[in-house]
Amino acid sequence: MKNKATKLKIQIVDDERSINLPSIPFWLINFIISIFFGLGKIALKFHDENDEVYGILKNISSKDIKSIIKELKQCDPFDLVDIEDSGNTKIKISIL
Repeated sequence: MKNKATKLKIQIVDDERSINLPSIPFWLINFIISIFFGLGKIALKFHDENDEVYGILKNISSKDIKSIIKELKQCDPFDLVDIEDSGNTKIKISIL
């Protein structure tokens, strides 16, 4: 039986520093998304309609993000993003 994805891992490395975030379980990501969008609805009442954040929150919902997470959980572990530029900066986002 294959292991299904359960976490998101982010690593950023350049010449000066390295950021290696701990793996974040999908259930925690879903929880944070629920809080963010709950607070976002409150914040929308006080934002200018021309603000970029206003436009984003009006056009995307927590259900949208959670459906993406649900699909990622069905996959086997893989590297979602793996970028290296000429300045030795590396960004890697993995689904574990």
